[in-house]
Amino acid sequence: MAKKQAAAQDSAVKTMVVPVVVLVVICVVCSAILAALNNVTAPIIEENARLQTLASYVSVLPEGTTAESLTELTVSQASTDAGVSGAVQSPDGSIAVQAAASGYSGKALTVYVAFDVSGNITNLLVDASTQTAGIGSKTGEESFTSGFIGYNASAPVSDGSPVDAIAGATVSSKAVFTAVNAAIDCYNNDLKGAA
Repeated sequence: MAKKQAAAQDSAVKTMVVPVVVLVVICVVCSAILAALNNVTAPIIEENARLQTLASYVSVLPEGTTAESLTELTVSQASTDAGVSGAVQSPDGSIAVQAAASGYSGKALTVYVAFDVSGNITNLLVDASTQTAGIGSKTGEESFTSGFIGYNASAPVSDGSPVDAIAGATVSSKAVFTAVNAAIDCYNNDLKGAA
């Protein structure tokens, strides 16, 4: 009888403890592999994001501007707190500002605003890929963004000045206005006259 109980306890240990130990070992190994992969891919991901940002800056600046010709500008903490991620200047004195604001469902909507030396908006790129397709994503279309071209940074933008919000995409439209205003404030307070 004692042999049967010992065998039963041994069997219970094998059926309950051994699988748990095996799962813990598998989890530790998988965690180590994921940590190693993260260490390898993190710099690559960061570099790709940097290159994408540079490409977006170049796309709003005057023709002939290259990523290599851009000068990074320093923005204040107040601008950063308002949603500005960075700014660059092209050789001709044009400035591009990257800013973001919370759009539909709290998802960030990013804008790249280019200003000429007189403070006029010369180009606007809206990354509305986080917004609802066919509705909020319309804020990234030229039919909306072209309305900002020529607007002077001496005053903030709002619904109706210089463009109306897109019907059905009010939250996304307001996010564009907020991000453009952050860029305008940054231009006026941090960057105007940068050399």
